[in-house]
Order: sequence, then structure tokens, then C-alpha cells
Amino acid sequence: MVDWNQTWKDAFLASRLTSDNYYDNEEQAKSYDAAESIWADGKKRAADLDPGPSWSVLDIGSGPGILTVPLARTVREVTAIEPSRPMISCLKRHLDEESISNVGIINSRWEDVSAKELEPHDLVIGSYSLSFEDIKDALLKMDRLAKKRVVLYWFAGTTNWELIREDLFSQVYGRKPVHYPKCNVIYNLLYDLGLYPDAEVLHGTSFSREYARYDQALSYLRSTLGVFDTTHDELLHNYIESHWRRDDGRLFMEDKTTYVKLSWRPKGTR
Repeated sequence: MVDWNQTWKDAFLASRLTSDNYYDNEEQAKSYDAAESIWADGKKRAADLDPGPSWSVLDIGSGPGILTVPLARTVREVTAIEPSRPMISCLKRHLDEESISNVGIINSRWEDVSAKELEPHDLVIGSYSLSFEDIKDALLKMDRLAKKRVVLYWFAGTTNWELIREDLFSQVYGRKPVHYPKCNVIYNLLYDLGLYPDAEVLHGTSFSREYARYDQALSYLRSTLGVFDTTHDELLHNYIESHWRRDDGRLFMEDKTTYVKLSWRPKGTR
């Protein structure tokens, strides 16, 4: 029998370029928050979840509130867990701007939150925020804290940033990149745990990147490759010129990532 948790852990550790949280950088957090496409997608996904007005929602890795904000307008309360302080600053600003008062915020990694510290919530969400070394422990804690449903959003196949690494990684590091574990590992692990998730490919979901300034595009490529100086800027410049599209003075990178939704009823509700 395959140890899917170990499979995840091995790929997770091999694929990490740094132990730092990408969004601990204020500029990166603000850039993410400013992308209109992610807010439009969050609004659509929140509506598709269709929670009841009396529901409580736990949003793990909430970011600036892509799901927290639209869900807070329709449910009783939301608890947002987010490790990045710059992201929390963005979230608080949105809550203040919309006079939303039914959101509690916990500045922490999911791994560091004790299940005993939280009340069970009707709906538990992990939206593109599953960067856990021990995925089994993280998933079981979600299952224990969910009363009605657990919903995860993750990736299938090769993501956009991995396509970039395939093109450039060997030129920077002299070796091939290792890709992050995908939804198939999560699905098989959940199956072995007796949780039997539903899986849905999110057709039409795309988060193409747009940059008004060239230095922002270079900064994105540096962070994607784990490069923190200008040593490889000529290589990155050539990549932008050959792979990205220009329009009206802006740079565009098309998103070829496949996004997937996994969901299941908690074991205790069956």
C-alpha cells in the first residue's frame, strides 16, 4: 500500500526553494490583492459553495479575503486563519471598507493551531493553501473541525510556475526542478482514510498575471525561482521577451494551470 502522506512529504520537501512564506513580502501580498481576476473568481466560488445564512465558515489560508469577504456577507460568521501579516493587513482593510464585523482573524499557520483552540465550523475551506509538510495531519484536523463539509482547492498536472521552472531552473541551479505534490496525492490519501472525496476540475478558472512595470515581472520570476539578486536578470529578461505578451505598455503571462476542487462530508456526519 502506498504511503501517500510520505509521498506528499517527499515531494513537498524536494520542491521547496525556501522556507519563507512568499506572501510575507508586503509587495507580493499587495500585488496578489490587487489582481481583479482572483476577486471575481472568489466571488463565483463563494456563491457556488451556497452556504446557509446560519453557517459558520473556517477559511484556512484566507489571504486578503478572496473567499472570506464574499462568504461573510451571507453566513453567520467566518474565522480566517492566515500566517502572513501583510495579507492580514489587506484583509482587515477590506473588512473595514465594507463594514463587515462577523469575521474573526487568527494570525497563524494551520499546523500551529490546536484543534482544541477552535470550535467546529459548518464549512471548512482550504483554498490553494495546502503547503503543509504533514498533509495527513492537516486534513484530519480539517475533518474533525467540520460539521457539514470540507472543501479544498488545489492543482492538477503542471502549474504555471512549474512550467517556468522547467524552462529556467536548470540554467540557474544546474539540475531539474521537482514539482509540488498535486490533487491525486490528496485524493488517494483521503480515500485511504475513508473520506471518499468528490473531485471537480474547475474549467474556465484562470489567473493570468499582468504587470504595469517591468521590475514587477522580474520580481515575480525571481521569487518563482528562489533567486534574490539580479545575477540572472538577463536570463529572466530574455524569458519575458519570448514568453510573455505585451499590450498597451503592460506585460501579460497566460495561466495554463489546471485547478481542482475536492470536497467531502466529515466522517462524523455519516
